[in-house]
Amino acid sequence: MFHLELPELTNEIVAKIPMHREHVNKLFMEKRLLSYSVSQTRKFIWCALVAEDEQEALEIASQFPLYPFFTDIMCHPLLFHNTQPSSLPDISLN
Repeated sequence: MFHLELPELTNEIVAKIPMHREHVNKLFMEKRLLSYSVSQTRKFIWCALVAEDEQEALEIASQFPLYPFFTDIMCHPLLFHNTQPSSLPDISLN
């Protein structure tokens, strides 16, 4: 689990966001990323990555397009990560 800190938004950071979102979506599709959250203030990102060890997780995180802008990077190795299983929409009998 990573806790990533960003500085105040600049035009340079904002310009990288579409590429960053595309990369995040790619990691989800590859099942390398389990969760991704951004604070309302846009100052913090929390994400859970799938990796064999902390070094591999750091290598994955270093590929984020916003990585050069992170002012603090904290990795918290997890024993497990539970999320609510996604389900299909309820079936309507109408």
